[in-house]
Amino acid sequence: MSFIDKKILFIIFIALSVNLFAQSEYELWKQKQEEQYRQYKDAQDKAFVEFLEKEWKSFDAFKGIKPDEIPKPVDVPETEITVPKEFPDSNIVKDIQVPKLEFKEEKIQEKESQAYIEPEEEKGIEVDFFGLNLHVNYSENLKDALEEPLNEKAIADFWYKISNSDYEPFLKQAQEYKNQMNLNDWGYCLFLNKVGKKLTDNSKNLKRLFVWFMLIKSGYQVKLGFVENAVFLLLPSKNVLFGVTYLILDEQKFYVVNFEQKEKLPLAIQTYEGNYPDADDLIDLRVTKAPLISKEIVERELRFKYKGETYILTVQYNLPTAKYFENYPLTDLNIYFNAPLTNEANFSVISQLKDILEEKPEAEAVNILLRFVQTAFQYKTDDEQFGREKSFFSEETLFYPFCDCEDRSVFFSYLVRNLLGLNVIGLDYPGHIATAVKFNTDLEGDSVTFNNEKYLVCDPTYVNANIGLCMPDFKNVEPKIIELN
Repeated sequence: MSFIDKKILFIIFIALSVNLFAQSEYELWKQKQEEQYRQYKDAQDKAFVEFLEKEWKSFDAFKGIKPDEIPKPVDVPETEITVPKEFPDSNIVKDIQVPKLEFKEEKIQEKESQAYIEPEEEKGIEVDFFGLNLHVNYSENLKDALEEPLNEKAIADFWYKISNSDYEPFLKQAQEYKNQMNLNDWGYCLFLNKVGKKLTDNSKNLKRLFVWFMLIKSGYQVKLGFVENAVFLLLPSKNVLFGVTYLILDEQKFYVVNFEQKEKLPLAIQTYEGNYPDADDLIDLRVTKAPLISKEIVERELRFKYKGETYILTVQYNLPTAKYFENYPLTDLNIYFNAPLTNEANFSVISQLKDILEEKPEAEAVNILLRFVQTAFQYKTDDEQFGREKSFFSEETLFYPFCDCEDRSVFFSYLVRNLLGLNVIGLDYPGHIATAVKFNTDLEGDSVTFNNEKYLVCDPTYVNANIGLCMPDFKNVEPKIIELN
């Protein structure tokens, strides 16, 4: 071997040694950081356990906020069918974009989670999440931590045991499922509730303790309430939860949430005032993506007439999605207005209305959509249909046999914005919800002004009313404006 070859080998040896040394140094640094984090977390949990053992106080519970004290009309007004004035032939509707329909179904239940659990500790349960069969891993000592609580000391013991269990792999898997299924914060709560129900053999107290712990460890601000032998989840939110009992702690509403059936709540609840460190996220009820859960596509025929011609639409919707929203908290109306349809419903509705609306003047296209929503759906108040107030997401309007004013307004605004690209606002009258549309042409009719722009009233509940015609009872009433994204 030549001197040059020996020199090259020596340089390579030195480089490898430096690299191995650097890797070794990195691993030592990484282990040190992980150990410091573990010590920090252990110190947090220890302090929180001590806090839970002694810092409980009684707080009064307040009845849920009512969205509108004025009842909706049982029978909707109907006007005579009139031929609207000739619409300007400018702003002709052209080239409505139909969304692509994805035929490939996401096999979420068959995906392997990246969260790792040691084989000897691995356990698995199958969880039915709105028709989607999910395999959930958990470590045995996680379940061992779930012992029936009876008092504050037992709750503190629960936290001590579960915080010392191998809960991190499950938490990572839960986050993966959340992302795969496009779940918002409420959907994530529903998922944890389903898992907790299965893990605890449907013990109400243990299930809520499990959800409480996992939400806190996911970074959410949440407390636990306690009355005699029952525990309750206390959840603050970025949005109002109407009709839900709440406590006020540090000038913030903590709602007493239940992800399933309603139950009678006490007038006062024992809880603590402090929060777990770094768990300060508030749940957000906005729905920016349709949940990717199981698919059970159902068809529904909708009929309406316009200018003597009958139109028949066969629309599709996803039944599990409608079920997913069944017990969604009643919240701010703009959340319903801004939520999307599922891919299947969106495609079926837009693709069929496209041929009806194209080559029509913009104003007439809106008038057609108005007549469609006014007459293709049957009206019934929430109290008549459900015995409670319930606002629909657009997918639910396609599912339920009846709908009322806010449901029609939400669906109508979705159609106008997604088919025609026009700006829409919601109009919140006492006991009634309608919409208004900003046209590209100055048109006559009842209108409101928003951001110095004229919006023409369009009421999807006032049967046979054309654009620019307000219900008689609200002609002289100034509505609150619901701003949409």
